[in-house]
Amino acid sequence: MIRFDNYAKKIGKRGEYDWYEWMVFVDEDEETLNKIDHVEYLLHPTFPKPRRLVFDRNAKFALISNGWGQFNLKMRITFKDGTQRDTSYYLDLHKEWPG
Repeated sequence: MIRFDNYAKKIGKRGEYDWYEWMVFVDEDEETLNKIDHVEYLLHPTFPKPRRLVFDRNAKFALISNGWGQFNLKMRITFKDGTQRDTSYYLDLHKEWPG
């Protein structure tokens, strides 16, 4: 199973909601990262363009976005050999952005 992690930081308020910038990324070693071609993130359907493709291996296939709520992201990892693996990750807005 491929591990994911996330960071989040509060950036203000929108209406009655605290608003956060967040980043989800593949939390694996170099050898595993080198086997991945891209990651497809399926966000909550209320997001504009809820299907997002990320090809940036150097950034650990990180997706940066923002919103007010925690939710379960679905991901499809496509490997360079053509195989795919589906997984999910719960976005935790209380995981502080480093630095």
